[in-house]
Amino acid sequence: MGSIYDMREELYKEFISSGTTEQQEKDSPLEVIIKDNSLDVNRIIEYKEESNNFKFDFKPEKWIEFIGQSEAKERAKFLVKKVKKGLKSHFLVDGIKGHGKTTFIELFAKDLDAHLIKRIGKQINEDNLVDIINEINCSKKQNVVFFCDEIDSMDWKIIKMLNPILENFEISGKNIKPFIFAGATINKHILIKNNPDTLDRIPTHIKFVRYDYKELSVILKQYKDHLYQDEQVSNEAYKLIAKNSKYNPRTAIALLCDYIVENNIDKILKCWGVVKDGLTIVDIKILNTLNASKRALGANCLALKCGLSEKEYLTEVEPFLLEFGYINRVPSRIITEKGKGFLNAINI
Repeated sequence: MGSIYDMREELYKEFISSGTTEQQEKDSPLEVIIKDNSLDVNRIIEYKEESNNFKFDFKPEKWIEFIGQSEAKERAKFLVKKVKKGLKSHFLVDGIKGHGKTTFIELFAKDLDAHLIKRIGKQINEDNLVDIINEINCSKKQNVVFFCDEIDSMDWKIIKMLNPILENFEISGKNIKPFIFAGATINKHILIKNNPDTLDRIPTHIKFVRYDYKELSVILKQYKDHLYQDEQVSNEAYKLIAKNSKYNPRTAIALLCDYIVENNIDKILKCWGVVKDGLTIVDIKILNTLNASKRALGANCLALKCGLSEKEYLTEVEPFLLEFGYINRVPSRIITEKGKGFLNAINI
């Protein structure tokens, strides 16, 4: 007969495998079990075409090439000084998607000549958290940056495990080499609601702001000069692309790449469904629906009327319309005078 410990462990495994409610899982003890990774990258046959000279992307390699976000860059430089003085320097970058959060953290790590460990929040489980800790402890470099992108998508149990790691660099009585934790998210409100205790252990919070068209024009020109030196793009084209990208670098760069191929900005914008000032056919459908409604509409109702899911509307459409004053929340959604004026101007 096995020991009481073995019997208890078997009962716990049976309990987990039988399917539990979220509350039951939260009340259950946490345990870390080492397992083999499910993806065996050793079986992948790597592509090694020597004649392929294509460059598909450009990322800034130094701070001077990282355009905009001046306040965030100053705070990064201050954090570097803190690290060099041996102070705890965990930080969180919060901002709109496509604004360069990953590049920002990579440049920070490069500034420190640090060993950089990158993971996506939802990919981290008990198994590879142990792998990450071991990679930190075994690093030969003085500084290690553990970068967790989309930290809001991490399982709640793993986030709770991070608390003693971030605060005391230890877990279950085992010491961990001091490191810098860098988190990135577009959904900080989720962390505020569900994991305020973890946020309290990250002392520096950096907020990215939306770019303006002048900054985007510089970003676009820099991107073109690095990848498409032989192509000609006018300043007016840069300006039009920037102003019709909702001031998002990732969107602007995608528009630029299409323009390099087609060289007709009107045709490109039409293909993208952009009508005016970055607003698309979907945005206009939202505005028309609100304009025709006799009452304020909730997010789910508005999304369904426009053929969208609620999550798609809340993450892809509403932030820009709200930030730039085309709609208001009171708390449900209504169109503003600016929104009505826009509809009148385009006569749709």
